[in-house]
Amino acid sequence: MPSTPTDLPHRTSRAAQLRREAAGRERRRLLLGVAAVVAVLAVVAGVVVLSGRGEETPPPSAVPARAEGGALVLGREDAAHTVVVYEDFLCPYCREFENGSRDFLRADAATGSVQVEYRPFHLLQDDYSERALNAWGLVLADGTPEQAAAFHDKLYDEQPYEASASKPDDAQLAAWAKDSGVQDEALLRRISEGEIDQQLVDAADAKAEQAGVTGTPTVLLDGEPLEGSSISDMVDSLERTLAGS
Repeated sequence: MPSTPTDLPHRTSRAAQLRREAAGRERRRLLLGVAAVVAVLAVVAGVVVLSGRGEETPPPSAVPARAEGGALVLGREDAAHTVVVYEDFLCPYCREFENGSRDFLRADAATGSVQVEYRPFHLLQDDYSERALNAWGLVLADGTPEQAAAFHDKLYDEQPYEASASKPDDAQLAAWAKDSGVQDEALLRRISEGEIDQQLVDAADAKAEQAGVTGTPTVLLDGEPLEGSSISDMVDSLERTLAGS
């Protein structure tokens, strides 16, 4: 039946009402979508913040450091725990241990709950192992403990593949030492020229031999060997022990 003039205003107002209701539903849908996105972003941000808080390494200046008997010692002498790490700068397992433990060991050393003693030596029969140890030992002896700590980290961050036929030369070691804060030109020149301080290398090797170390990494926690079926097990065990003290 054709519409009469009196029907048109009613139908027009009904159509307008339907449009308003549809628009309202659309606004509510958009608002709910935005709220959901904001909630997800907030959760993600919280995870990032918490993760970052647990992984941040304190700057070298925040950790008491000293050279002692050919070792780099981080933390206070009256710390509740002591950790001694025998390592080789070319050992891939040492790098794995370093990557897994560096952050929490440095953080605990900064708060005074652990003292960490790094004792690199020349275990692997490769000239890079000896050259890296020599370069680091020179920085420990003639630079500052903070520079030695930074150089220690740099050598692991840049560690070459153990089986590689071409490894970083002495000029590269000197460049890494400079990147680690060493500014003494005479010291950098000694590293770049590659002259081995045999007394330094032999002393580091002798310390490891006296301790009965036959493999790397060898880690002592409060004087006892840290056990584990894998490097990750060792790291987890160490972190749990220190966190529970």
